[in-house]
Amino acid sequence: MRVLVTGANGFIGRHVVKALRETQHEVIATDNEWLNLRWNESVDMEADITKPIAPMKGLDAVIHLAGLANPRECDAYPGSAFDKNVNGTHQVLRMALASGVKKLVYASTAHVYGISPKYMPTDETHPLWLQNNYTLTKILGEQLCELYYENHGLSYTTLRLFNAYGPGQSKGYFIPDMLSKASKGAIVLPGGNTTKDWVYVEEVAQAFIKALETPYVGPINIGTGTETEISVLADYIAHAMGASFETTAAPNATRMLADNSRAKKVLGWQPKVGVVEGLERILQAEGIKVLV
Repeated sequence: MRVLVTGANGFIGRHVVKALRETQHEVIATDNEWLNLRWNESVDMEADITKPIAPMKGLDAVIHLAGLANPRECDAYPGSAFDKNVNGTHQVLRMALASGVKKLVYASTAHVYGISPKYMPTDETHPLWLQNNYTLTKILGEQLCELYYENHGLSYTTLRLFNAYGPGQSKGYFIPDMLSKASKGAIVLPGGNTTKDWVYVEEVAQAFIKALETPYVGPINIGTGTETEISVLADYIAHAMGASFETTAAPNATRMLADNSRAKKVLGWQPKVGVVEGLERILQAEGIKVLV
């Protein structure tokens, strides 16, 4: 299958491109900047998704990952968030339709359910919540996919990602920030009873590959179905790196937990990497010597 991946230089994008190539798919990796050489990969073409994209001959599928993914940045720069996440998705859909693409897989987020959701485990029928610019733009992106399916027959699957983590994640996200603090000797974590559903990035990448092969149209949760306090991860990192650790509980801590039964049924996707194994892999990839 010939697959275009937008946002190939992003955290998830690098892992998706690697997984596709390992499974013998022909990949066109696109981004608006070159990949970091440490990944031993290359971007095949530079593309600004906020501008019209020329149709591509022989293209079978698109995995659309490009966009502004940090909620704080979306709130700080709302014009950029709408341009990249809404207009950008529209431009990608236009290109896919003109190219005769049979399937588009759209990367959305579990944030569309709100933090915390109304109920947990949270399934795909949960009401959507326009809580900030990030979730608004992702919901509009989902609706554009639905519009192109209803009006033009362009098949799509939306993956609503819970907390993806793994090697190569940039600073500003929880685990890289904890690694940075531990390297300085101490982690002080307020609100350690906040919970997330942590899903390892390589397993997220496998979900995208499986989504290419399903005829299912609509949203699918990608999460482990396990709720873990952020203090568990921070404590493990502190201990592994010989740093001190201190945490406090928040009275109104937020919680997240996926109902992933649709992913299991529709995609045959079953996550296996727990947070301890995932953290061990991150430390190893970072070259951090773990203290026993």
